[in-house]
Amino acid sequence: MSAPRKTSKRPRKSPQEMLDAVQERLDATPERLARAKETGQTPTLDADRTRRLLDPFDTMRANRLLAPHDPKLNDIRWLVGESLRRTHHRARLDQLRAVAPDRLGSTGFGPRPGLPQADVALHARDKLREAEDRVGPHAWPIVTRIVIEGAGVRDCRGFVPELATPWRADAVVSDRLRVALDMIGGLMGVMPTRERRGG
Repeated sequence: MSAPRKTSKRPRKSPQEMLDAVQERLDATPERLARAKETGQTPTLDADRTRRLLDPFDTMRANRLLAPHDPKLNDIRWLVGESLRRTHHRARLDQLRAVAPDRLGSTGFGPRPGLPQADVALHARDKLREAEDRVGPHAWPIVTRIVIEGAGVRDCRGFVPELATPWRADAVVSDRLRVALDMIGGLMGVMPTRERRGG
């Protein structure tokens, strides 16, 4: 005869404890919280328990710095930037796979090394390359730093080394950002209605 087994039941977590565990896992990373603290931001939790960090590009929209005299253009430029962020996310550029040097040139099944797993990511990468070509080498680092990486205008002063005065460098950086967002608006699928009609 076999001895009766002891069944050890784990204590069930309450729904609130499970929700807290999920929220903790989905919360902002410690690095992002530290970066927000360094810039003087105070991250807050909303009623639906989502953490809000003020992104400099979103703050530029709220303060109408993308188009100071035209609120609609301000929102359109922000939508172009938001579309660029989503395209960058779909491109999955931070998930590039490493390949052993001895496997270069070898054939096999599946996608080639360095190519994304999905066609959506490949299409998004092509769209990012085309956006980079349209914007040009002087404005693309500013666009990626502010829109995608979440830096402020002050952090991009180094991209305009010919200007020593901080306020002039900030003005040039902001202007390059505005012009770049206008140039890639059609590519990102966001443009003013008068341009869609053709005149």
